[in-house]
Amino acid sequence: MRRILVSCAVLAVLALPAAATARSPGAAKPGFLVVRQAVGDGGVNGRPVVMLIVTGFVLGRVARDSQVKIVQLPSVGCQQCGPQVVGADVSSTGIKYRGRFSGKAYSGSNFRFRAQGGLYRVVVRGSGVYLFAGGQGQVTVQGSSVYPHADGRYSLDGGTFRSLPKQPVTRKIGGG
Repeated sequence: MRRILVSCAVLAVLALPAAATARSPGAAKPGFLVVRQAVGDGGVNGRPVVMLIVTGFVLGRVARDSQVKIVQLPSVGCQQCGPQVVGADVSSTGIKYRGRFSGKAYSGSNFRFRAQGGLYRVVVRGSGVYLFAGGQGQVTVQGSSVYPHADGRYSLDGGTFRSLPKQPVTRKIGGG
C-alpha cells in the first residue's frame, strides 16, 4: 500500500510541470534562438551582435572584451526575478532604457549571464558570444563586416545554422 501511495505521489509531482505548461489551443507557441561563437566589430563600443526583446529566458556567456545590457521590462510574470551575472572579471553600471526602465550594463571578459521569468531587453556586444533564448519576441543579429565568414552562426526556431549577417537582420521568435 505504501508503494502505491509513493508511486502516485511521484507521478503527481512529475505531471505538475506538464499541466502548468499546457497552452490553450489559440495560444502562440514559444520559439528559440541559438547563437554560437559570435563576434562583432568594435568590442564593447561596437554594434550589437545580438539585440532581443523576449518574454521568456536568455542564457549566455561571453569570452573577452564584451558588454551585456539587461533591462527587465514590466510584464505579467515574476516581478521579483532579475538577471544574474557571474564572472571574475565583470563590472556593472546602472542604465536607463527609453528614459524610464532601469537595468544594468555588465562589462568584462569570461562571464555568464541569465535572465528568466519575464520580459527582457538584452543587448550583447563583443566577441566569443554564446547565447540561448526561448520564448516570444523579436531579435536582431549582426556579425562582423571585417571577418564575415568567421563571425559566428545563429539558428532561429530550430532552423539550420547560418552565418551572422553583415547588416542587421531582425526576426520574430516564436508565435507561429
